[in-house]
Amino acid sequence: MPAAPASTRFPHHATDRDSAMRVVHIVAHKGINGVTTSCRTLISAQQRHGHEIMLVTMPGGWLTKQDFPKPLEIIESHLKTRPREIARVGYLIRDWNPTVIHCHASKANKYGLVYRVVAGSPVLTTAHARKRQLPFAFLRAVIAPSTQTAQFHRRNNLVPAAKIAVIPHPISDVISSGTARAKCREELGLSEDEFVIGMVGAVDKRKNQIDGLRILEKVLSRHPHARLVVVGNRGGEGTMPGWAELLARPSVRDSVILTGHRDDAVSLIESFDTLLSTSRIEEGPIVVLEAMALERPIVSYAVGMVPDFVRDGTDGFVLSVDDVGGAAERICQLIEDPDLRERIGKQGRLRLLQECGERKIIEQIDAVYERVARAAGTWK
Repeated sequence: MPAAPASTRFPHHATDRDSAMRVVHIVAHKGINGVTTSCRTLISAQQRHGHEIMLVTMPGGWLTKQDFPKPLEIIESHLKTRPREIARVGYLIRDWNPTVIHCHASKANKYGLVYRVVAGSPVLTTAHARKRQLPFAFLRAVIAPSTQTAQFHRRNNLVPAAKIAVIPHPISDVISSGTARAKCREELGLSEDEFVIGMVGAVDKRKNQIDGLRILEKVLSRHPHARLVVVGNRGGEGTMPGWAELLARPSVRDSVILTGHRDDAVSLIESFDTLLSTSRIEEGPIVVLEAMALERPIVSYAVGMVPDFVRDGTDGFVLSVDDVGGAAERICQLIEDPDLRERIGKQGRLRLLQECGERKIIEQIDAVYERVARAAGTWK
């Protein structure tokens, strides 16, 4: 694709910390997941802090149906790597006169790479996953939600340290209403006397819910009233070998509820007594943040941003990947000590708001935007 003439290049803005910005978010996911949920939270927070937003995303996508604090410009595109479509979207973005273009996910990064190379545009990305991709090395900045994520992209995508900013996902200041808990438990057929362990996410090898079944089996040997609720689409045997066999064991099968995909997963978290995360690889994970915001104590493997800010035994429980026995023991502690459960839930929320509070995160991201906008037109 030939270089764009000067008249078609994206304009660049001088910025300062007190000025509102015009931010384009290109989001290459259609349904509700960690990427789209984090983008909704970020966009809402940016609007509350005075920024104007343009959203480029899939036709009929989940984000296009959300309520935001203010109206926003929306461009719908399948984000296919076709020159005509890349140009169409690019000219619409250019005419909106943005400060920066913020990309989310693989297809968005490809569009951002073209705009960066062809038009010298101020483009950055959030690394929502650990993938080897050419665009990461060429975009002007990479926001990594965790130290683990940053290390991966330095090693595997040759992103210079100076271009990486470790910034956790923001979280809205929400708290349980109390009403959703009773409603969700009634819907799921759960009594208030049952201790509910919750897991949220696509049922697959990465999320590793099979460890949740192993943990439940150990917990049930001491606390037969424990229940495991798994929220998310189920994969086949090839997705997580051994899942079906373990699920069919008499020792666990009557204590597990599989809800499938739910758009109201956050409401379901309110029905949990603890949130269990056994993922092998994560960047966020968003569900852990949502649970902490709702004062639900977490028991999580040390992946993604969790070990960056959760103090084990104070803000939640953090364990090594595959530590099934340790996770079961922590959950038994929570069952046996309601005061501990309440204390860790409250402290987890406080820690979350300190480290991932909206104002703090927006200020950090704004600083990256300003750096990217100033560098536009160079290869720094």
